Amino acid sequence: MNFSIEGIDNVVDKLTQYATGDKMQRGLAMAGEVVRAHAVANCPVATGRLKGSIVSQVDGDSVAIGPTADYGIYVEFGTGSKGDKSVSHTSKRHWTYYSGGRFYTTSGQAPKPFLVPALKNNISEIIMKFREGYGV
Repeated sequence: MNFSIEGIDNVVDKLTQYATGDKMQRGLAMAGEVVRAHAVANCPVATGRLKGSIVSQVDGDSVAIGPTADYGIYVEFGTGSKGDKSVSHTSKRHWTYYSGGRFYTTSGQAPKPFLVPALKNNISEIIMKFREGYGV
């Protein structure tokens, strides 16, 4: 899942000023945990599988946060005609599927964002945790 946030370049520039080795990894881990925790707190729950699949993983000079459940993107951005038009999987107007011995027709589901807001709404806390983990 890829997305962009206007103004994030300034945040990245500030964070990369501190970028070196183990300190950076610790800072990224702490900052990633902020996003992960907020995403978990705001994740819609049907079975709990999606909520329980949200992870944060540091890899080099970046941290990836998101669900391992393959349907997370459809919850975040919606589907079909009710979904966010900026993503390709919302192009269908309706479709029919078979489940439990019956056919169902749907026009999709509205977005229930939990991951993007976890990042966008917590920039100050993310920076603070990165700096704390880095030792600044």
